[in-house]
Amino acid sequence: MNIAEAVATRADCRRRKVGAVVLNANNRIVATGYNGTAPGRDGCLLGNCPRGRQTFKEVPDGDPTYDVEGLTYCIATHAEMNALLQASPFDLEEATLVCTLKPCNACTKVISNTAVRRIIHPAEWHSTELVTVLV
Repeated sequence: MNIAEAVATRADCRRRKVGAVVLNANNRIVATGYNGTAPGRDGCLLGNCPRGRQTFKEVPDGDPTYDVEGLTYCIATHAEMNALLQASPFDLEEATLVCTLKPCNACTKVISNTAVRRIIHPAEWHSTELVTVLV
């Protein structure tokens, strides 16, 4: 989890810094990812994200318009997706994905369609880790 937290510091988001680490079946790190825009594109920290320009009072966490064009749209790719994009399909066999935040529903759907078998993330409202098994 500490490595995922270190990776999260690279995130290009004003609202939340998230990191993810893919561990292969032998628990070796094979990929990392953080939330942010595609390489070479101006991101949230430069003021280019509509959602990033909003306060948490204006757009609270859990707002369902995350992926809807408009004032609450987020331009970032999530840390989990970035980590999966960096990993080889072979490295995902029986892999574990460690995230600094519980993956959203969209990320969970994509993760469950890979060979990743476990997701480890901090439990909501608790300081202990929660393991989600995808078998």
